[in-house]
Amino acid sequence: MAVYALLALNAAAAAVVVAVDIWSDVLLGRVVDGSGDVDFEDFDALESVANGVNALFLPLALATAVVFVVWLYRIRQNAELLLPNGHRLARGWTIGAWITPVVMLWFPWQVVADCWRASAPLDAEGRRRTTSELALGLWWFTWIGSLIVGRIAGSMVRAVEPAGLGDLESLRDSIRLEVAGSALRLVAAVAAVVVVNRLTAMQQARRAAIDPLAARAAQEAWVQAAVPAAAAAPAAVPAPAAVPAAAEAPQPATPEARPSV
Repeated sequence: MAVYALLALNAAAAAVVVAVDIWSDVLLGRVVDGSGDVDFEDFDALESVANGVNALFLPLALATAVVFVVWLYRIRQNAELLLPNGHRLARGWTIGAWITPVVMLWFPWQVVADCWRASAPLDAEGRRRTTSELALGLWWFTWIGSLIVGRIAGSMVRAVEPAGLGDLESLRDSIRLEVAGSALRLVAAVAAVVVVNRLTAMQQARRAAIDPLAARAAQEAWVQAAVPAAAAAPAAVPAPAAVPAAAEAPQPATPEARPSV
């Protein structure tokens, strides 16, 4: 639930940035074309909204990253139980893949993709079904695209000094590129919600199918272990019944000594 909530907040923040940038581009277009009066208070209002979103961006991104990695680590633990030998990377990469330069562009996707395939539902014969990975691919490529486009747009904005109309046009180009990056981030957040929901549901379904089988197997194992133990135990020999002591035979009376004649 925490992952869902934070991803939804990321999507909302990206949507606000898209709206602010689009309206900024419209206002700048009016300034360049001279087609209408533009009140600078409009720019001040947009700047206030943008500053508020930017202030929330870093803590929101950190919180989302921590919670998402915790969720993914648990998913990876479950996936190893479902398919021990179906993972290309060691479990430690569930965390390290996100912070290691260069490989961070594809290692996290490999970790999630392997968990996705390991958690796929089984058919009647126990074989894994092929499930669509469209949401998985959409999430990862839009996320990487948002990072790249956002970095380029930020560089363009910092390089612009709006002193003339030409510079304003360059500023508009950078804002449009920023709109594209924020839109990609919005799509990535929505796709991530779908991935989290689908992957969690697949593992819950596999657990629901495994629990009855595990209980039955445990019961059968207990019965099989109990039967040989009972057969191997020596038969108890009943204790002999108490036999009453035989009555002593009467002893012949000893003849009394007679005086000699």
